[in-house]
Amino acid sequence: MDIQDINALILVYSIIVISLGISLYCDKKGYNVDVRKIVHIGVGNFALVWWMFSQQWIMLAFFSVPFAVLLFFAMLKDNIVSKSKLGDLSQNKGHRTGLFFYVISINIAIIFFFDHWTAASIGMMAMTYGDGMGSVIGKRFGKHKTFNGKSLEGSVGVFVSTFVMTVVIVTLFGYMISCGFYPTGNVDASVPVWVLGIVAGLVASVAEMFSPGEFDNLIIPFTVTVSMILLGL
Repeated sequence: MDIQDINALILVYSIIVISLGISLYCDKKGYNVDVRKIVHIGVGNFALVWWMFSQQWIMLAFFSVPFAVLLFFAMLKDNIVSKSKLGDLSQNKGHRTGLFFYVISINIAIIFFFDHWTAASIGMMAMTYGDGMGSVIGKRFGKHKTFNGKSLEGSVGVFVSTFVMTVVIVTLFGYMISCGFYPTGNVDASVPVWVLGIVAGLVASVAEMFSPGEFDNLIIPFTVTVSMILLGL
């Protein structure tokens, strides 16, 4: 483990702590916001920095596996974690398995898509920003129902958010490559970035529409990641 890995761990855990802190603060103040979605979207910013890790085992051992273990106990009952605010967030403010599947998808991405970091990052953004914003927009503006209790407005939110974050990821990683900060990354897809955004947005919105609520955190990131790999990332 080198200094870059240490910096990456500091950044990743800072993102997690800040996201949890904001959600708990909003919950304590009684603000009319979905505190679970604050965590869902906020933690997703790890995809902006996880490229800094030099090896898979470092991410697994010090980031994703401990996070998965913590959330596993949070969704159970009668243990110190489940009785905490994290347990309340996991059990009482959404699907019990949702946050656990969320971090399981991160582990799977690290294990199987280490050589396709840009594609995996877009998949993670589809799960976090795309699905998260789709839920927020659907609950606030959703009037036209489609499948599984989802709304057309929410699906549009998934599409737009995923499109925007795809462009952000490809642009950011492309800039880092030009500066020599992302030497093993690839942003040279077989299609322009706007096409990547459209495909990612469509795949994410369709996957979110048809996925059972507790499984969308598994289905969305991997359908999007695979679609990006097929387009050259």
